[in-house]
Amino acid sequence: MTKKRFGALSVLTVIALAISTLVAPAQAATKNLVIWADAGKAPWIKKAAAPWATANGVTINVVVKEFGKARDELITGGPKGLGPDLLVAPHDWLGKTVASGALARMTNFNKGAFASGPLDAMSYKGLVYGVPLYVENVALIVNTELVPTAPKTLTEMETQCAALKAAGKIKVCLEIPPGDSYHMYPLFTALGGYVFGWKNGFWNTKDLGIASKTFLANASKIDTYYKDGILSKDSGYEFTQWFAGKAAFMVTGPWKIGDLKKQTSVKYSIVPFPSGPAQSRPFMGVNGMFISKFAKNAVVARSFLTYAASSEFQTALFKESGIAPALLDAQSDPAVTASKEIAGFASFSGGATPMPNIPQMDSVWSDWGNAWTTVSTAKVTAAAAFTLAATNIKKTLG
Repeated sequence: MTKKRFGALSVLTVIALAISTLVAPAQAATKNLVIWADAGKAPWIKKAAAPWATANGVTINVVVKEFGKARDELITGGPKGLGPDLLVAPHDWLGKTVASGALARMTNFNKGAFASGPLDAMSYKGLVYGVPLYVENVALIVNTELVPTAPKTLTEMETQCAALKAAGKIKVCLEIPPGDSYHMYPLFTALGGYVFGWKNGFWNTKDLGIASKTFLANASKIDTYYKDGILSKDSGYEFTQWFAGKAAFMVTGPWKIGDLKKQTSVKYSIVPFPSGPAQSRPFMGVNGMFISKFAKNAVVARSFLTYAASSEFQTALFKESGIAPALLDAQSDPAVTASKEIAGFASFSGGATPMPNIPQMDSVWSDWGNAWTTVSTAKVTAAAAFTLAATNIKKTLG
């Protein structure tokens, strides 16, 4: 996609024609655009959108919404005129939001400007519903002073952890938040697990891998990891032990790049998570921008979506967020290619699995996460916990 500024005259002419056809003349509100985003993303969106807003005489109001509530507020408030024009959200919200009738499809969209992965993530039942903004996946962050050579296999990691524990150099070896199936997915897949099968561009929910034969054969490793202190039982998203130099590894994503750069006490590398009996894979998360079916200013919103799919906007968004842009042109920008952190996360992105966006994913995450939490407390074995989770998920899916 070519870099392009959208002239004020051309955009406002289109808007004016649409308004004169559909509504009464004195609708100054059509120059306003309301975007919902969570507290982390809102400042990035506001700054990256400012040049377009100024050039086109549009007032953009970026409203901060609590991450866990924005989708449901759109679903319930949108029909009452209480929703946004545009929503910035992760792609796994898509199924439930589309099924509720809250989103409008993308039109006149240049699909060739994006790789297939982000496009698949922004699609539901073969139809595209959003502009991919940036792509993210977790990776293994290594304290290189404790571990000069990153492990390529789980066996190598186990050996390194045992040596560090014996030497009293660490409190825990690997920090991953317990109960978080997203962060745990590289370990889960390395042991032979997976979420669903993928067939002909669609999730095959009849092929559930939460308690696959291969995973259950290797699940006892998780029990051992918690017992031996390889996995942390109480790690939070602050990754306190790793940042204090008391953990060899952590699994996190590019949203932690800012914290990694600010600290100076721990030297680090970002590498793929080690493989085990199976190939380790992360989830791919795609954050995108969606247009509400109830948008008050749909013409302006669609014009901005065109800009959101430009190299100018996505490069500006990268400079604010530090997270890899989804647009192919923006990925080749020097500011992006110069980032060693982006390169590190990208090294583990090749086999990434898009997070499923089926309507029932909330229940899937809940049952799956409960299994991880239960195992971390040693109440039951991993094999038993994930077998129960699979049974509950199958009931939910029908």
